[in-house]
Amino acid sequence: MTRRVGIGLTAGPSLATIDAALVEIDPNPIRLKPVELIEFLPVPVPPDLRARLVVARSGAAATPAAMSELDTEVGKLLADAAKKVAGARLGEVEFIASCGMPVVRTSASSEESKSDDGAGAPPEVVRIGDAAVLARDTAKCVVSDFVPAESDETGVFSTADAVLFRHLLDDTRTVEWHRKPTADTSCALVVVHFGAMASMTALSGTGRVLRSFDCGPGNMVMNLIVQNAAALGLEPKDPKDEALAEKLQQPGGMRFDEGGKIAKGGRVYHGRTKDAPIDFAWTAPFFTRSPVRRGSEADFGMEFTKTFVNRFPKEPPVRFAEVGKEWRNVNDVVRTALEHAALCVMEGIASHVGAVSGSGNHLMGHSGSTGRVLISGGGAYNWALMARLRELGWKNLRFETSTECGIRADAAQAMRAATLGYLTLSGVAGPGDGEAAEGAGGAALGKVYTPGGDPAPVFEPVK
Repeated sequence: MTRRVGIGLTAGPSLATIDAALVEIDPNPIRLKPVELIEFLPVPVPPDLRARLVVARSGAAATPAAMSELDTEVGKLLADAAKKVAGARLGEVEFIASCGMPVVRTSASSEESKSDDGAGAPPEVVRIGDAAVLARDTAKCVVSDFVPAESDETGVFSTADAVLFRHLLDDTRTVEWHRKPTADTSCALVVVHFGAMASMTALSGTGRVLRSFDCGPGNMVMNLIVQNAAALGLEPKDPKDEALAEKLQQPGGMRFDEGGKIAKGGRVYHGRTKDAPIDFAWTAPFFTRSPVRRGSEADFGMEFTKTFVNRFPKEPPVRFAEVGKEWRNVNDVVRTALEHAALCVMEGIASHVGAVSGSGNHLMGHSGSTGRVLISGGGAYNWALMARLRELGWKNLRFETSTECGIRADAAQAMRAATLGYLTLSGVAGPGDGEAAEGAGGAALGKVYTPGGDPAPVFEPVK
């Protein structure tokens, strides 16, 4: 079978970068890792374009003409990102899989469908980035317009997880394992992509997706806190930490809590029961939805973050020259938000996944009695979060970063996109420009766009 070279393109709700991954995919089941990362490159989004995307995301002045212009412009930016990550190997690239850039808006139907308790249909997610422009500018086959995860019980990205992390289950794919009555139904591995939302996928020992859903806000609330610290009236706990104080006060000074340093300097604020920030967080309408749920900035955006921060006590103004200036401790606020994010992961496993029996992959140094939870995305680089998850984990449950297991954590989402593109092309029945294709699992994963109406490639299924 032939190895295929492809590119995966993704972007998070921060709209700051496009993550581009150049990968090599081998459908041969003998190969331990079907998906190998060749190159990964975060491509910055120009400030003026990002500003217009943020405006469009809010729904303000998002006319059809403006949205069409943005769609074309982001398509060109995606093409530029693909060319940069491929470099000299662009000629080898056979396909590009693009998830576009997410613009989150609350649709009228979502508002009308809300119940009395505030729960309702998930907000509308519009993906910006014209796939036809991307195909034209790169002269490559493009797979895009993936089925929204909200419409698929297991989530479209979980289909890619079953391939991307298959090497961690390989020694369970034996005759003896398949004879076990629970081989295809019991959870052997949990993958949590810790981006803006914490997205959880449970895989069986045979690689079947058992459950996929968003379990909580992930990095979103923590990032919003540090990005808007000045507007929220937040200051460092340590008055001598002038470097942090300066960054917090500068617009764009901080995008996230690098390495969990801010959280590490704080402690969880429990407060009184009715005012406790974590108790308030659990009342979010997101948690009233069914376990098969997807979250967004409409659930845990600035409105939620402001209310969360206001649950913390104000500190005395004695530290500041400004008379009467009140402030809150940013370290405790971020640490408490981290605590809730970690608890969401544990609650997701306990309530919606159940026991994790372990993959039993002795080649990777793990016994079958140890259940494994892999953390990918930005959360894998938050050492305070990883330490807290390991503290919360019960006996025989081991938390690791995906990087430790051979899948670079910050590139995992782009690698998942490339895998989805491959799966789509491995099930194309009649290729054509903009034609929906069926993936290996039998579900329509995405649409195929080719430059000039050229035939799309047809790949071998991953076994």
